[in-house]
Amino acid sequence: MLLRANKKEFEAFLDSAAVYWRKNLGSTSSQRYIVVEIFHQDIRVAIRNLAFANAIRRLVPAQLVVVTGVEAMWHEALWTEFDVKLVERIAKAYGASQVLDLYQLVEGKVNAGTPRSVQVELFGQPLPPGRPISEQRLAEFVNATYCRVAKMPRPPEGRTDDPRYRRRQALAESLATVYDALLGSGSAVGLVTSHVDYDHWGLAVDSARRAGIPIVHTQQTGCLKAYALFPENDTGEHTFRGELTHQIGAFFEQRVWPRRTELRRNAELVAWRSKVNLGRPSWWRGGANASVDISNSDERARLRTHFATRMGFDPSRPIVAVFNHAVSDALGTNHESFPTLADWFEETARFASTSTEVQWLFQDHPSQFRYDNTGFFDSVAERYARHRHMVFQPSTKLSKNGLWSLVDFGVTVRGSVSNELPAYGIPVLQAGWSEWSECGLSTVVNDVESYWKALDSAVTAMLNGEELITTEQVERARLWLWFYRSATDLFTPQVPQWEVWPDEYMIKSVLTAFRHIESDADPLFGAVERMWTQREPVLTRMDLQVPGGVH
Repeated sequence: MLLRANKKEFEAFLDSAAVYWRKNLGSTSSQRYIVVEIFHQDIRVAIRNLAFANAIRRLVPAQLVVVTGVEAMWHEALWTEFDVKLVERIAKAYGASQVLDLYQLVEGKVNAGTPRSVQVELFGQPLPPGRPISEQRLAEFVNATYCRVAKMPRPPEGRTDDPRYRRRQALAESLATVYDALLGSGSAVGLVTSHVDYDHWGLAVDSARRAGIPIVHTQQTGCLKAYALFPENDTGEHTFRGELTHQIGAFFEQRVWPRRTELRRNAELVAWRSKVNLGRPSWWRGGANASVDISNSDERARLRTHFATRMGFDPSRPIVAVFNHAVSDALGTNHESFPTLADWFEETARFASTSTEVQWLFQDHPSQFRYDNTGFFDSVAERYARHRHMVFQPSTKLSKNGLWSLVDFGVTVRGSVSNELPAYGIPVLQAGWSEWSECGLSTVVNDVESYWKALDSAVTAMLNGEELITTEQVERARLWLWFYRSATDLFTPQVPQWEVWPDEYMIKSVLTAFRHIESDADPLFGAVERMWTQREPVLTRMDLQVPGGVH
């Protein structure tokens, strides 16, 4: 846990949290439990998980079991600090009956060479082993985690000779054993997690799905945002994110799109706010260069000439922007057209090198340094340095004004630009699924052949001066921005807006809520009850089943 708050304030926060939850939950004799993970060092992530879990516990009497811990490779790859003792104290304040340091539990077995022999105890009793993960699924988690912690775009040949890979494999085997017992015992009522990928998060999700228990996936943005996969709605045909893609698309189609007329004013307001980055998406474009103040086509044309000239482009010819993703980010997390994100980017650059009728702008992810140690983007850029119709650069080198004035067509895999660009009339092609890809905002393809056909068709259409986005797609994209930023962003005093930071300010805000804001007025409890009882895939501020409920 990364925490630099005033110690006196932190102690007051813990005391207030303990009193608040003791009064709001009381005691229970139930031996059922809800599992909450705290593997992220940010306290904002922890309180989102804990608050949501406790709201469920008001509906379903259950103990609170927290899993946590830190491991050397994850620490080197991502964390600056991680204090398990602080996690334990926060978990106890929120009413945890037991806190399990999973890495402390499994590392002894890993070091002894017996990773699958971990015995799990809860409340002083051994848990029976659960239904085990398949070897293929386990290998997928190992490969994705290895690439993430090693910061490489794809699993290399000969990786099994790397001691780091073998360690990841042994750890995954042990963690899977623990989660299978913990979540498959028949006593778990749910899992609340901040992430659904990699080993210590994704293996928990996989175990929960096989055990048939609900999974809540909280988000690191806004106030309290969360998705949920309930077992009765899980087809088992896709990854966790793939299942959500279908369910969120259906929810949007049934609950939001039919109300487009009454929501139009709201959607227009959110679209305007999005232009200056007052919230997410567009997290990749922050700070002073986030504002977009282009208000008409004449202004766009003048800016386009300026930025195109600066980058060596001809403003009269179409410009395609390709948005590189964080290349080691959650490989295999959803349905994608190409084997890896790196394959997609490399192959798209190869296609662009032969498509000289249009101009190509390749933008790298602003946080790539956290995901890649190999210089992948620069190596691709160097390969095509002699092609004057192709420009490679970090996305932070171009303001939103520049981006919006230049781009005629966007290409991505699952990035947020695929819902933001269409809101401003810029068409997008997605070579993979995202949570919004079934909401009708962009062109989504499911395989390599369809991708090349769609890309080639888009190039031809641009050269012919054809429109590549419909009025309906623009309206759907703006409705999605409203849905994402407003309807599914629950305002509760227990979870301050993500930007309430540094930690001492955030802690003071939550402390004040615990001490001075009455719990019967807290929208957290009603919203979670609605999601849980109606088995909805997304937490909402209001009941979208009720006519007029959006006001």
